[in-house]
Amino acid sequence: MAKKRKKHSKIKYKLITPFGPTIMSGQMPKDIFEEFESVIDEVLEKKSKNHGDHLAGRIDDEWHIDEGYFQFGNLGPFLDSIVAKYTSSVVERFAELGAITDKERGGEIEIGVTPQRLSGWVNSMKSGEYNPVHHHPQCNITTVFFFDDMDEDFVDDIIAPTQTDTYFTPDAHRKGTTDDGTLQIFYNTNHYYEIGSFTYRPKKGTFLIFPAFLSHGVNPFISKKRRRTASINYIVTTNNNNTTFGAR
Repeated sequence: MAKKRKKHSKIKYKLITPFGPTIMSGQMPKDIFEEFESVIDEVLEKKSKNHGDHLAGRIDDEWHIDEGYFQFGNLGPFLDSIVAKYTSSVVERFAELGAITDKERGGEIEIGVTPQRLSGWVNSMKSGEYNPVHHHPQCNITTVFFFDDMDEDFVDDIIAPTQTDTYFTPDAHRKGTTDDGTLQIFYNTNHYYEIGSFTYRPKKGTFLIFPAFLSHGVNPFISKKRRRTASINYIVTTNNNNTTFGAR
């Protein structure tokens, strides 16, 4: 029986610019998180379609999420809405910089964005696995949803625990503070007055949305627990030629 759709809580998010492109960082509403987690748990239990041959990860458990999971309930509309919000926010920033004229915004041309959901998959990483630096082709927007905290309770031991010489702070080698298990997104090399990468430590129930051309990867970790994430690729189009979002 199809799940009845209901209004979910207001979505908490912020737009960050650690470098050139904008990234959306947000928190899933409780009902959405619970629905999404039940989906990934079922996908991981059934293991119906291996998605690993499409991915770069050195991960045993990478499984395709069937589109049927997004057709009922609140999950599909939620995904489309946050991607549309992200891309429309980028349009607004273009407008603030003068890249889109007042006529195009409020006159004869009404700018709209259309998100088209493509492939989705679950990664369930175990100790020692990693995701090498890669990008997502054949799409222009990608998303990552996190289902576990990468903190001191998750990490059993840090990698290279005897290596304590560092120019960082004395706490740099405590569990839950190193880069073990973190997601790193790259735009450029570090240069004067700018940074070229962004490191995100997974927090349960959070998500990131960013341009699919950005290279990113996940560092290995040591834990008895699994690091579970889900990613959905999108192609977003607009009726304005100045904002293609790198459509492929």
